[in-house]
Amino acid sequence: PLGDEAANERGLVATLLRSRGAELKSTLLTALASKISADPLAKVKQLIQELIERLMQEAANESNQKGWCDKATAEAKQKREYASEEILALNGQMAELEAARDQLKEELSELAKEIKEVKAAQKVAEQERQQEKQQNEATIDEARQGLSALDMCIDLLDKFYKTIKKESVDLSLAQQSPEEEAPDAGFDNGEAYTGSQSEAGGILGMLDVMKSDFTRTISETQVEEKKAEQDHLAFMAESGTSLATKEAATSEKSQELEDRESKYGEASGDLDAQTGILKTSIKELQELKPACVDTGMSYEERVARREDEVAALNKGLCILERYADYGPEGAADGC
Repeated sequence: PLGDEAANERGLVATLLRSRGAELKSTLLTALASKISADPLAKVKQLIQELIERLMQEAANESNQKGWCDKATAEAKQKREYASEEILALNGQMAELEAARDQLKEELSELAKEIKEVKAAQKVAEQERQQEKQQNEATIDEARQGLSALDMCIDLLDKFYKTIKKESVDLSLAQQSPEEEAPDAGFDNGEAYTGSQSEAGGILGMLDVMKSDFTRTISETQVEEKKAEQDHLAFMAESGTSLATKEAATSEKSQELEDRESKYGEASGDLDAQTGILKTSIKELQELKPACVDTGMSYEERVARREDEVAALNKGLCILERYADYGPEGAADGC
């Protein structure tokens, strides 16, 4: 009968689908095998055709999703790798900048200390030079005053001895008295007092010695003052050069420190930005995992399984189409 023949066709296809469903562990084929056992033949063909179309659409959709997953994953991984490399480079750069910054701060601190010491030494040198100059001027002034007084004294004594040496006594005007009544004055009657001419040379000679002492004091003090002034100027010139060098170095290193700190700040900002990119890329990869990685089987496995399911469904259709012509024994031969 016609009904039995249709049932046999459905049974043959159901057996095929059930068998392939078990082999492929495909719930889709086993569910279809159970469903078509009771459905009319025309509806069975329609069900199989619709299922084939559905599987083909799924394949196309999954292919598009695979392309999207591959692209999104590749982009996220690229961002992750680039950010990791940048973070590594920035950490090295910041370490170098930090070391240079600390070194410059130490050098600037030492320069500030040295500049302070040079200025203090210059101040002390100026004070000592002024004191020494005042002392030398006072010594020279005192010696000059002594020398002037000695010149006056020597002039007066020289004139005195020269003048008194020429003195004489006019006895015609003196009252005559017996010689025995006259006291002994140390010189003869009628002889004028001419001073101690024999001692005059010694006195004047001693004064000349004192004069030479004052003159030597003035000369030596002037020489010492000149040398002290030259030494002071030499020290001030040398310390001034040292101070100018240190101040120039301070200015240069301060500018260099400012540059290092600016670059450190820029690197720190870049590091924060790259760290943000790294975190974002890692988050993107984690979010892609459920849809693109953790799907139970690989994309290739899903493609192979779907192809096997489509092949089984096509074979089922083929059997249904050939059953009427070749019977149950020959229906599957050409499929």
